[in-house]
Amino acid sequence: MEKYFDLNIEKVLDSWEPKHAVREIIANALDEQKLTGTKDIDIFKEGKKWHIRDYGRGLEYKHFTQNENKEKLEATNLIGKFGVGLKDALGVFNRKGIKIEINSKYAHISLAMKGKTGFDIETLHAKFEEPIDKDFIGTDFIIENIDDDSINAAKSMFLVFNNEELLEETKYGAVYEHSSENSSIYINGVQVATEDNFMFSYNITNINAQIKKALNRERTNVGRTAYSDTIKNILTQCISEAVLLPLVQDLENVMRGTNKDETSWVDVSTYAVKILNDKGDTVFLTPFQRSSLSNQEVEILNGSGKNIVLVTDNVFSKFDDSITTYKDVYEDYSESFEYEFIPIEKLTASEAKIYNEVNDFVLKFLKKHKYNTNVKIQISKSIRIDEAGFRTNGVCDSKYGIIIKRDMLKSKTEYGGTLLHEFAHFTSGYPDNSREFENVLTDIIGLLSGEMMSINVEEKEGFFSKIFK
Repeated sequence: MEKYFDLNIEKVLDSWEPKHAVREIIANALDEQKLTGTKDIDIFKEGKKWHIRDYGRGLEYKHFTQNENKEKLEATNLIGKFGVGLKDALGVFNRKGIKIEINSKYAHISLAMKGKTGFDIETLHAKFEEPIDKDFIGTDFIIENIDDDSINAAKSMFLVFNNEELLEETKYGAVYEHSSENSSIYINGVQVATEDNFMFSYNITNINAQIKKALNRERTNVGRTAYSDTIKNILTQCISEAVLLPLVQDLENVMRGTNKDETSWVDVSTYAVKILNDKGDTVFLTPFQRSSLSNQEVEILNGSGKNIVLVTDNVFSKFDDSITTYKDVYEDYSESFEYEFIPIEKLTASEAKIYNEVNDFVLKFLKKHKYNTNVKIQISKSIRIDEAGFRTNGVCDSKYGIIIKRDMLKSKTEYGGTLLHEFAHFTSGYPDNSREFENVLTDIIGLLSGEMMSINVEEKEGFFSKIFK
């Protein structure tokens, strides 16, 4: 028994191409798959005919009578909401001379031009006939006289067919690594826009009023103003390094003007810096700070195992002392550095002689001038790099006392000079290049010079030959 349904289509959607009509068929099939929890849809070619098949409940007459599908309106994350999409698709197929048949357990459906009831015109009708197979599972759209490019172009409008790698999901949507030259913006899995300077592709699943207003029936060329706030919300919900690290690393390109658009959003870039910092795997520097590092400081950074990320002065200033900087890395390095202490009895005879004679002279001299000498003096095979980024011959360590590198025991001059230098640190409590340290060191040198000038020539020669040769 034949039954006709007037699609009420005379001339509609002239801008639509066959790919847009195929898109609507695929969208309906994917929605049915999601609603029913059935297996993946199939899109395949058999001879000259293309098939788009789902394995859901099957298309029937009532689906053509609904302008709005209540089930779809109430469901979340579906592609379509209205029944007009299928009708529009059938109208485009008819206008383009593309033949289509639809099979389900309820009917065999085709298209026919038929007089409109009460009017002297013909309109496009869906023709319902007895089903070919009453046990058929799902719905099969059979499309004939359509080029393969239209099918492939339609498939490319769907996230599920684009091989985009999922990086992270949030309550607002998901972030993907885009697989083509341009990034795609999807809404519930359907591409609505492309971006040529985005870092990622996005699938928006939480649709706000602004997006709903911007979505047209074609679901294409949706403007950025409609979805940019939602993408910001997606990014500021992400916690994975797969998303945050590329964002922060791209900040290095801001000053060159080659950065991606997402890093131009200050709220996104500052969020990414904060979250990565909280993970403890990243150290942040401004370009000037990076260029000022010595080779030894770079060595410390590389040895820390942290990701080194350059950020703009603007971003850096927003965090003050709340992000990990080189200073923090150096402190960790200093605390974790392990000295290779050499027991005095393990020194060579010549090293022990220099160690004992110079220590005896320096300690007597300092005690004479009321300096505190209550500090342990140790010899180590290795010495940590100092705060200024230089390899040093000695350090004054709050835990271990004065530590001098074993190499300095090659001569009294080198060992004595290093020992006095470190005593200046011990006495002042300040690092190199500070005014307080320089003042103490100057005082010690002045006192030593005064003593040397107060003895006669013969005594001076004996003094130097005994101590600093």
